[in-house]
Amino acid sequence: MSLPNFLCIGSPKSATTSLFEILKQHPEIGLSSFKEPHFFDTDTNWHNGSDWYEKSYFSGLESKKAIGEFTPSYLGSEICVSRIKETLASDIKFIILLRNPIDRAYSHYLHTKRDEYEKLPFLDSLEKEEDRLKKYISDKDDISFTRFCYKYSGMYALHLENYLSKFDENQFCIVLFDDFVNKREEVIKRILTFLDVDLNVSLNIDVKINPASRARSIRLKKFMTQKSFLRNIVKFMIPSLEFRQRIKNKIHGKNNKASNKDSLTQTERDFCYHNYFKDDINKLEKMLDINLKKWKL
Repeated sequence: MSLPNFLCIGSPKSATTSLFEILKQHPEIGLSSFKEPHFFDTDTNWHNGSDWYEKSYFSGLESKKAIGEFTPSYLGSEICVSRIKETLASDIKFIILLRNPIDRAYSHYLHTKRDEYEKLPFLDSLEKEEDRLKKYISDKDDISFTRFCYKYSGMYALHLENYLSKFDENQFCIVLFDDFVNKREEVIKRILTFLDVDLNVSLNIDVKINPASRARSIRLKKFMTQKSFLRNIVKFMIPSLEFRQRIKNKIHGKNNKASNKDSLTQTERDFCYHNYFKDDINKLEKMLDINLKKWKL
C-alpha cells in the first residue's frame, strides 16, 4: 500500500507550496504526483474511491518511509475529518501552517482576483462571504467554496476543534507562518523529526513559491480557469489526470509574472481583526498555549 501516512492540511496561502517543494527533495519522503489532489474535500474525487486515489497520486511510492499529500483546504472542510479517519491509518500525521488570518485572507483574495473570479473590493468580499458560501454549499460547488472562503479558511480554532475531536494532539505538527519564514532551518528539522525521517540530508530550503503575481495574458488565464468546449476536447485528448495537471501548472507558471501587491491600510486591518478574527485568535491562543500577540492589533 502507498496511501499517505501524513497530510499537510493547511492553511491556504501559508507557504504550503514552498514546504512541498522542500520535502519532496528528501529521499525517504514520497509526495503525491502533484500538489493538492483534493480527494477528501471534493465529492467527485471522493466517490472515485481510495484505490483510485492511491493509483492516481501515489503509484510507485511503496518504499518511502513517509508518504504524504498537501491540500491546504482540508483544514477548513469538516467532511474531511471523517473521510480521512475512514480511509487512512489511525496514526496519520498532520502538518499545519498557520498564518495571520488577516494576511492570509487578503492573499487568498488577491489570488482569486488575479484568476479573474473576484470582482468585489476586499472588504465587500468579506461582507458577502457568508451568503456566497451558503449558495455554494447548496449548489454542491466545492471549487467555488474553496475559491471564496477568505474568512472561513482563517478560523483556525474552529477547524482544529473538528480535527482534535477525531485525532490525538500528538498527531499534529503546527507551525506558524512567521517561523517558517524567519526560522526555516529550525522548522524544517522539527518537521523531519515529526515525520521520523533522516535529519542528516542536504535539502535546499531557500525556496519561495507563489509570490504575489498577475497574469501576463488575461485571455489565457480565463481559458485556463473557465469551462469551455475546447477545454473538454483537450480533456478528452489527454485522459491522464496527472499529465493534464502538470501541463496546467506549467502554463499557469509561465503566464504569471511577479507583481507588487497593495497593502491593507491599518484601518482595514483593524476592521478585519475586530469584526471577524479577534475571538477565534484568542481561542486559538488558549487552545495551543502559544503567544499570538503579533496577530493582534
